[in-house]
Amino acid sequence: MSFDSMLDHKCDIYHVRKTDMSPGYGLPSSPVFSYPDTPDLAAIPCHFITKSGVTVIQTDPQAKYEAKIKLALPAGTDIRLNDQIVDCDSGYKYTAEIPRKIRRHHLTVLLHRSSQQEAL
Repeated sequence: MSFDSMLDHKCDIYHVRKTDMSPGYGLPSSPVFSYPDTPDLAAIPCHFITKSGVTVIQTDPQAKYEAKIKLALPAGTDIRLNDQIVDCDSGYKYTAEIPRKIRRHHLTVLLHRSSQQEAL
């Protein structure tokens, strides 16, 4: 079994963009980070590796859902820290952690998904 035959999923990759924007009212501009509307890399062959990285934590006022999933990509794929990864099959959105090169053969990236927006 070759590595290419293992890549049975597709994902879209959005690179985070920094722009300077003023909130108005005479306030100075500050950096704003956002993702573009169209993916920078579309329909990239990949494989989402899910073992048991899903946790549900009961908090007040609602339960908090978190998932850490490993993503395998071909070598040379342009993926960066804090990129947004969208699974083409399910539409789930993940945030990329630091990508790792594995023996110049492929890339692995840990992905983080949360049910709610958290402060950094």
